[in-house]
This record gives sequence, structure tokens and C-alpha cells, in this order.
Amino acid sequence: MTRNSSSTKKTKTDLTKVELKKLKSILPTLKQKPTSTPIEIVLETIRYIRQLENQLIDRFQTDTSLSVPFTSRTSLSDMSTDSSLLQDISNTD
Repeated sequence: MTRNSSSTKKTKTDLTKVELKKLKSILPTLKQKPTSTPIEIVLETIRYIRQLENQLIDRFQTDTSLSVPFTSRTSLSDMSTDSSLLQDISNTD
């Protein structure tokens, strides 16, 4: 492996760790937890986004002033999880 390639990989790994730390800091269930694995952070992020999405949908559905029903949507739960992405993230420890 060349020095440049090694440096690029280290930088990418460092950036991933920084981003995971940012995510963890905004997730209510992980904010106070001392340690979390990268996969826990990603899965909790997905769960939290789905929860927020459902809350938003509920608000639209209960809003009687909304002129067009909010029925056609693409939910995060409809999307498949890319296992290779999760594998890459879990290897940042």
C-alpha cells in the first residue's frame, strides 16, 4: 500500500468517526450512553428518522387545513438497507 493511499484511508476513517460522533450527540437515546458501536449509532439513527417521519405524517394527516391528503410518500422503511454500507461502518472501530 502506498503512503498516499494509507493517508487517504486514515483520513476517511477519521472523518467517519467524527460523523458518527456527531450523529450520536443528537440521538436522544444514545446521547448519554458512554459507548456505542458504529452499527448501533447507524441503526438508532435509522430508527429515530423513522420516528420523526411518522410524527410528521401524523401532523399532516390530522391537519384539517391541508388541501391535498398526504397519501403518496416514500418511507424510509420502504428502502432497503445497504449491507455493504453497514459493513464499512462497523469496521471503523
